Amino acid sequence: MLLKSEWAERFINTCTKVKSARRRRLAGGESVYLTEPKGRCWVVASGYVRLLDSVADGVQFIRLILGRGGLFGDLPFGTSAFPGFASPRQEQVFAHAPAEVIELDRRELEAASRAQGDLATLLLESATTRAQFLERRLLWQFKTPVRARVAITIRDLICFEGQRCRHGRNVDVRLTHQDLSELVGAARPVVSAELVRLRDERLVSYTRSHFCVEDLSGLSRVVAGEADFEELSPA
Repeated sequence: MLLKSEWAERFINTCTKVKSARRRRLAGGESVYLTEPKGRCWVVASGYVRLLDSVADGVQFIRLILGRGGLFGDLPFGTSAFPGFASPRQEQVFAHAPAEVIELDRRELEAASRAQGDLATLLLESATTRAQFLERRLLWQFKTPVRARVAITIRDLICFEGQRCRHGRNVDVRLTHQDLSELVGAARPVVSAELVRLRDERLVSYTRSHFCVEDLSGLSRVVAGEADFEELSPA
C-alpha cells in the first residue's frame, strides 16, 4: 500500500516525537515479529515490510506490503469500540529487502493523539485509507477482472521516489510472481498469463524478482478501462 510522500513524511515526523519512539533498522528478510504483539505498533520509515497470515497446514500468504508511512502491529484504538469483534491473528511481519521502522508503545501513541489534534487526524486518515484499500481488495473477488487486479497491484507498489529504469518506472519492491499472485488473490498460472499479455502490449517487463513499468499511462488505462471501482486517493 502506497501513501503520498508528503503525508507519510508528516506522519513519520509526528510519530518520532512520541516518547516511546525507537528506530530499528532491518536486513532483508529479518522479522519484526512472529506473533502479533500486544501493546506495540510500528511505522515504516523506509523500505517495505511484508505482512503474512497463516492458513491450514502452516501455509502463509501475503496480506499486505506496506511502504513508507504504513502503520502495523497492535493498532491504536483497535479494540476500544468493539472489544468482542477482535480475534487473535497469526500475523507475522518481515522486512521486504532492507527497511527501517519506528517502534511505538500503543498506549502512549493513543495518549499523544488525544493531546495533539494533528496526530489524531493523521491516525484517522491512516485507518481510513487502510480500510478503503482492504475494502477494494475484497471487492476484487466479486467484480474486478484479474487483468485489472494485476495492473492495479503493480501500480500501487510503484514508489514515486523510486529510480527510473531505462524503460520507465521500477517497482522497487523485490516481488516474485508468487508474491504478486498472493496480493492479487488469484492463482499463479492465471496471473502469469495476464503478465504475458501486459508484457506483449509493452506495458510491463519483468524478471523472476523485479517488475518494470514501461508505460505507466498505458497501465493506468488498463485499470480505468477494466476495473469497475471508484479510484481511491492515497491518504
